[in-house]
Amino acid sequence: MNTRTVAYHPMRDLLKRLPLLPTGNKGIDFPAADVSLLVAIGDDTDTMIQIINHGVATLGMLLASAAPVIEDGTVGADDVENLGNLLSELGDMAASLMSLSAQCRRQTFDFAPE
Repeated sequence: MNTRTVAYHPMRDLLKRLPLLPTGNKGIDFPAADVSLLVAIGDDTDTMIQIINHGVATLGMLLASAAPVIEDGTVGADDVENLGNLLSELGDMAASLMSLSAQCRRQTFDFAPE
């Protein structure tokens, strides 16, 4: 049971924070970024990775148990293809988020808020 009283939307928060990162000729300038922003982005990306991993695992279990209805045509091939595309994109997103998280954590490893 979740005890939070306020909804947490890490993807929404991440999308709001990403444009706040400074950029240079080679992309994001992590050393020039505000440390608290990097910590928040690192937290958002870590949470998103967990959500994606758990969701993909759950979809995999559902697909495995849905084999009979897929085989008899109750669930169409287009639906299975769309789920496959979604899973592929979610996996790619999780990998990209892991890279972003690592870069944020590398810049903030010695950060100690007051």
